[in-house]
Amino acid sequence: MARASKTMLDLLRACRRSKFLDFSIDKTIVRDLRVTSIGQLLTDNLYAEWNQRGSCGSSVPVYIGQSNLSLMENIAKIQQQTAVTKLPLGITVGQSRTNHKVMLGNGFMLELPEALELCTSYLLPTSMANQFLYQLQRQCKIWWMRLSVDPGRYFISDMRRNEGTNQRTSVSICARYLDRSEHMTEVELEQLDMSLDGEIAGTSNAIVRVSNNLNRSTLAIVMDALEGAPLEQCVKINRKIAPFKCGIICQIEDQYVQDTGVQQELVDLSKHLTYVLRGAKLSVHDGFFNKLAQLDQIGVPFALLLNRHTLHTGLLQLRSRDTTLSETIHLSDLPCYLSKIIHA
Repeated sequence: MARASKTMLDLLRACRRSKFLDFSIDKTIVRDLRVTSIGQLLTDNLYAEWNQRGSCGSSVPVYIGQSNLSLMENIAKIQQQTAVTKLPLGITVGQSRTNHKVMLGNGFMLELPEALELCTSYLLPTSMANQFLYQLQRQCKIWWMRLSVDPGRYFISDMRRNEGTNQRTSVSICARYLDRSEHMTEVELEQLDMSLDGEIAGTSNAIVRVSNNLNRSTLAIVMDALEGAPLEQCVKINRKIAPFKCGIICQIEDQYVQDTGVQQELVDLSKHLTYVLRGAKLSVHDGFFNKLAQLDQIGVPFALLLNRHTLHTGLLQLRSRDTTLSETIHLSDLPCYLSKIIHA
């Protein structure tokens, strides 16, 4: 895909100018990363996707654990609640950290006053550990690719082995940014570790852990969306994690600008559609007189364009952010049609 010519510093500055994030840059240190209200919605959606990812397509059941319990305490609690007694199984938890530092490629450090570390731990028989790690790393890479504007940027690192007492094996899911320039940067997104730990799992079992810093992941998603965006005019956040799935815009022709009756009818229709769409669990940006450019800047994938004729015919335009093309649909097609294309 065509990309704007940028350095890593340029890309970080573009992220800072976006509607999603705010931070300071001190030479090679990114400090005080904060999310805006729109950025928080993106982070929440990314977190929800992580939890839904669960077993990454494998047959291993994954349960939500508690961060204040150890792995074995979480397993014991899950087994008590669900009567699950056989391995393998997984536990996912979110652990809050303060004054945390993570690498952002080779040239930058991300300093986080508050951070959320996501970790899914799989307890499984040693005999299936190597095959499971291989399958899991592929599924994790595919997960990132599906959320990306540029799926080709993601890759699996070389495997690293520690032949110590617990025979630890590690591998990372990484992304390349600016890979068509001399400023190419590789950023680690997730780390997978496999170990035999007799103190926790016993000699016949293995533990595979997947860890993900949610703050860095949010920044990585915004970087992915902005790298090829000219002037950051259109932020192509994947529709599944976009803060808002659609926006509603009332278009008033010049001759009806002073007609408060038409305007009020369009606003009332917009409020009704907002209620219907939110009832179908589709988040809606409700600035009814926003411009398309404003929706593009916050990554809204679809816009419903209403005008005076909609009041009489029930027909409206469904506009795609990614193609800028519109199609005509009827009010009765909502919310089913929109939900179908968003979750396709």
